[in-house]
Amino acid sequence: MDSNKLLKMSDMCITDEPSACTAFCPVHVDLRSFMEEIENGDFKKAYKVMSKKIPFPRLIGKICDHPCEEVCVRENIGGSISIGDLEKLTVDLGFVSKRKGFSIPKNDKRVAIVGGGLSGIVAANSLDNKGYNVTIYECTEKIGGRIWTHQGKDLTGESIKIGLNEFKNRNIEINYNTKVDKVQLRNISEQFDAVYLGTGIWDENLEINHETHQIGKSSVFVGGRLFNQNDSVIYSVSSAMSSAISMDRYIQKISITVAREKEGTYMTPLVINTDTIEFQGKVERKGDKYTREEAVEEAKRCLKCQCLNCVKICSHLKKYNRVPKKYIREINHNETIVLGNHYANKIINSCTLCGLCKEVCPSCIDMKEIIQETRQSMVERGRMPISAHDFALKDMEFSNSKYFHMVKNQPGYNEVKYVFYPGCQLSASQPEYIEKTYKYLISNIKRGVGIFLGCCGAPADWSGRQDLMKLNVENIRDKWKAMKKPIFILACSSCCSVFEKYMPEIKYISLWEVMDKRGIPIKNKISKKHVLNIHDACTTRHNNRIHNSIRHIVSDLGYTVEELKYSREKTKCCGYGGLVYFANREQSDEFVNDRIQESSEDYLVYCAMCKDLFVSKGKKTYHILDLIYSDNIEKVSLKKAPTLSERHKNRILLKINLLKNIWNEEVDTPNVIYNLNLIISNDVKESMNDRFILLEDVEKVIYNAEKNNEKFINTKNSHYLARLRIGNVTHWVEYEKKDEGLVVHSVYTHRMEIVEE
Repeated sequence: MDSNKLLKMSDMCITDEPSACTAFCPVHVDLRSFMEEIENGDFKKAYKVMSKKIPFPRLIGKICDHPCEEVCVRENIGGSISIGDLEKLTVDLGFVSKRKGFSIPKNDKRVAIVGGGLSGIVAANSLDNKGYNVTIYECTEKIGGRIWTHQGKDLTGESIKIGLNEFKNRNIEINYNTKVDKVQLRNISEQFDAVYLGTGIWDENLEINHETHQIGKSSVFVGGRLFNQNDSVIYSVSSAMSSAISMDRYIQKISITVAREKEGTYMTPLVINTDTIEFQGKVERKGDKYTREEAVEEAKRCLKCQCLNCVKICSHLKKYNRVPKKYIREINHNETIVLGNHYANKIINSCTLCGLCKEVCPSCIDMKEIIQETRQSMVERGRMPISAHDFALKDMEFSNSKYFHMVKNQPGYNEVKYVFYPGCQLSASQPEYIEKTYKYLISNIKRGVGIFLGCCGAPADWSGRQDLMKLNVENIRDKWKAMKKPIFILACSSCCSVFEKYMPEIKYISLWEVMDKRGIPIKNKISKKHVLNIHDACTTRHNNRIHNSIRHIVSDLGYTVEELKYSREKTKCCGYGGLVYFANREQSDEFVNDRIQESSEDYLVYCAMCKDLFVSKGKKTYHILDLIYSDNIEKVSLKKAPTLSERHKNRILLKINLLKNIWNEEVDTPNVIYNLNLIISNDVKESMNDRFILLEDVEKVIYNAEKNNEKFINTKNSHYLARLRIGNVTHWVEYEKKDEGLVVHSVYTHRMEIVEE
């Protein structure tokens, strides 16, 4: 996948953007971390968070006018967090003496600070930290300026002296009782490389009316109250720090303006959805200030604003702890590796490609598109592990083989207006409904309905196999043209998605729209109340026609529908999509469990795989056709899904039964089933299913072993061990001959090829 495209997409992710309060804070204190430390009761760490951004935190932390509270997301759902009060308490409870570190070597550059007030000492502090030789000119006998106006309110005289001592102990020259006028300013500017004017008072005689002004050989940088109309403490601090950066850049002869858009106050692009956030009022103080316990409770009200919309609703992103920004950069790294381990392959193959992340993303980042393109790129460059999707692709191949594939016009019609395309998974899971549905269609539609058995190609699409997808689409398109371009009636959600994506010229209508419009068999209409939650298939995310038709049918049958929190365009995946079921079973199970835990009511689905996976975890689930055709509604809701081997057999028998019952054609059972008398325990069958081993392949191995005598014998227990390479996989079967048949003891596979010389 194109690296530039990937990186542009990663830059769209706002997860790393600061919270509203941090962005609006003129010095950008990490208030999310600050609140987390207080919530944990660790005021010392909270103080450290403050001191990373706030100079002289013992002083400014007490007198900050906290504009951050104005933009707190909590404002309308309980009131803004009391950030100012929490900062004051943190100074009291969390102050830690700053460890004496290594002094930065001084350079040969000199800067002057005119005015030793709040703004001046902040600028001086910043420039001293950068290694400049700093000289302050203060018109009074003490530094600190307006900090002293808070004496007796938030600060004591003693605490101010202690707070300023740290500054006085620096190697900074301070000239007290030195008033600087226009002439003196010009003289100073001739002696220094840059001058900061932080007098805090407008002096028209200085003729300074811009942030930067050239006087003599150096530039004068203006800060303090001159550019702080609100007389704000924290804005003065920010202005001084910003000016110090400008002075540093000026002296180093680099751009003063480049990459400084987010200095000072700005509005964050971070978006927080407050619709589901509960009202929670401020913690009331019992005294003049918060106690430790009250402060902890107030900090708990903080939402710790961060965009994790996609992570919160996606089992995949949650499992791997990935936000799009990090995930996309990982994909980019994985794509650009020439030699070495492509460690992100498993993660990339563990996404269901459901598209929910885009629906909840404020930036509309489409991880589905990114990961699907990545899989295609991996396949094209030979970096997709064959094992990840091998079974699903072989299953698709089987569905499009002579054992299942079939295209027929309705008996008595040379040409049909419609063709029923049930799909491969419904035909494998619930074949008994296909014939009933086809009979329903030909009895309700007068212009003829043909039938088309096969696989739409979704496995090829999901696995990135565009070569196979192209062949599959061409095959469907050719058959469609040969039938004079009928309208497809689709019963499978994935088929609808594939037809829309790859064959937009083929008109289709869902089976559910047909039933909604033409009426349904009503023999199963219930009389007592039965609540159902509808799980919408993720492949129909934006198909409102299907969503509405399903709900109409369910209501017509007498059921009460209660919507899940995540439904329609925001539905979740069942865990089968994107072939995750085959590539990462553990991840698939997490998707299943996440979805079924959303409600205690019975589920209604219209995708066969959704039902099979939900039922596998004990969730009572109905397929829409269960409600219409089943004779035992209660029992069918927990009907266990057929094994992978049984799914193949079901497709074969469905084709045979349709030909016999609809077209009166007798067909022999194909020799894909060898009809060996195998005795297989339930444990072995379950192991085969978990390892994607088909009964027909086990029969092939034993048939070959018996016919060609290609087997080993264990003389201790008389067990035979046989092997056979089928496609890319070598199958091993341990079996024993008994009077009642061939007892299979174990089956396993690997991709190592045994070569005999």
